[in-house]
Amino acid sequence: MFELLRAPVESTAHDVEIRAWLRLDVRDRQLAVLRNTFHPWLITYDLTGVGLVWRAGPSWRLTLEEVTAGVQRIVECRNPIDLMTDLADQMAIIQRLAGPRP
Repeated sequence: MFELLRAPVESTAHDVEIRAWLRLDVRDRQLAVLRNTFHPWLITYDLTGVGLVWRAGPSWRLTLEEVTAGVQRIVECRNPIDLMTDLADQMAIIQRLAGPRP
C-alpha cells in the first residue's frame, strides 16, 4: 500500500498548463484572463510615463450603430480591474444592440 503512495505521478496536460500559468508574472496572468474573457477585444498593457496603462480595442470594425450606442474605439484604464468593468459595460451595449427588436 505504501508503495502506491510513493509511486511517481505522471504529469498530465493539465499539470503542464498549471505550471506554465504559474511561471507568468501577475500582469501577464491578468492579461490572459482579460483576453480569455473578452476575446473579441484586442487587449494590451503598456508602461508609460504616468504608469501602467491597460488598453482594449474591438477586433472588428465598429458600425455607426455601435458608435452611436456608446461602443468605444479604445477603452483605456490604469488597472485591469477597471478595464474588466469597462469592457463588461461595452459588451452589455453590444448585447443590447444584438437583442430582439420589436
